[in-house]
This record gives sequence, structure tokens and C-alpha cells, in this order.
Amino acid sequence: MIKRLTSPAAQAAGFVLGALVICFATLTPVDQLPSAPGTDKLHHILGFGGWALLCAFGPNKRFILFSVFIILSGGTIELIQPYVNRYAEWMDFYANALGVILVVLSRLTMGWFLKSTSKV
Repeated sequence: MIKRLTSPAAQAAGFVLGALVICFATLTPVDQLPSAPGTDKLHHILGFGGWALLCAFGPNKRFILFSVFIILSGGTIELIQPYVNRYAEWMDFYANALGVILVVLSRLTMGWFLKSTSKV
């Protein structure tokens, strides 16, 4: 069961699922954003961090490539948003990147920790 969840196919599926959710959430034209608890920047951190987390458990090199793509996608989305009745804010891009970087650091730290404890 765990093998299937950490397979390259599951990692790719998580990446595609995350892309669909983020694109829908950030590129759907709205007159007014719905109210939600927390701040806008927290939503960006959680959204893009969640997308990175969906593809975190698979081949490490591929995860890093996906993470770079997710960060670049955050910038691209900010450039597209004014064309769909939304606002482009570079602080949103930085929040997106922060969410991804937190997941990458957690994943690398966890991998390092698991390798060091397995040698004991």
C-alpha cells in the first residue's frame, strides 16, 4: 500500500490534481472573493504548499523539479489574474513560493532524518 502511494505514478497524479485545484481556485473570475478564516497570504501558503505536498512522496529529483514548476506556476498565475477579473500581487507570489519551500525543506529534512536513523 505504501509503495503505491510513493510511486512515480501517484506523485504525478498528485501533481496534476494539485494543478487543477490551484488553477480553478486562482483563475476563476469572481466579483468578490468569498470570506474565509485566516489571511489571504496564509491561503496562498497553504494552497501552494498543499500542491507541493501532493507530489512530495515519490522520487526526490522529480519532486524538486515539480516544486520548481509549482513556484514558476505561481508567478505565471499572478501574471494571468488581471485578465480574469482578479488582482496580480507579487506578495501572493512570494507566499506561494514560501508554501512550496516549506514543504521542500520538510521533505528533505525528513529524508535526511530517516536515512540517519536507519544507519543506527
